Amino acid sequence: QAFDLGRLFGGRSAEPMWTLIDRNLPTLQQLIDRTKQSCMTKLHMKAPQRSLIREPRPTSKEKCLVECVLKGIGIMDNVSNRLNLQRVEELTSQMTDDNKLAIALGGSLAQSCNRSINAPTNKPCEVAHQLNQCIGRHLERNRVKLHW
Repeated sequence: QAFDLGRLFGGRSAEPMWTLIDRNLPTLQQLIDRTKQSCMTKLHMKAPQRSLIREPRPTSKEKCLVECVLKGIGIMDNVSNRLNLQRVEELTSQMTDDNKLAIALGGSLAQSCNRSINAPTNKPCEVAHQLNQCIGRHLERNRVKLHW
C-alpha cells in the first residue's frame, strides 16, 4: 500500500486523501454550478457558457461572471476583492474531512494567489480573472477537477 502523507495529519477519516476529494468534490461542483446559473441570470448571459477556470482570455463579461461565481461561493471577499482565506480553509476541510495538512496547504495557496494580484482592488472583475488564473493553475497541479 502506498504511503499517504495526508494521513499523518489525519482528519476524521482513514481513507486516502484523493478518495475523500473524489467523493466530496461533486457537492462543491453542484454549489458552483448553481451559483454560476444564478450569476448568468443576473448578468443576462445565455447558456451554455464555456468553462472559465483555465480560460486565458475571457471577455469582460466573462471576467465579471467569474467574480460573481467566486463571490457567490464565498471564496472572494466582497470588500477586499481577495480570496477569503477562512472560506478557502472551510471548503478544503469539507473536501478532505478536516485534513489539517490539506487545510494548511489550501490556505497557503490562497495567500500566494492573493499576493500575485496586480489589478487594482476597485476593478473586481479583473481581480477575479487574475485570481481565477491562479486558482486554475493550483487545481490543475493538484489534479482537482473543478470547473466554472
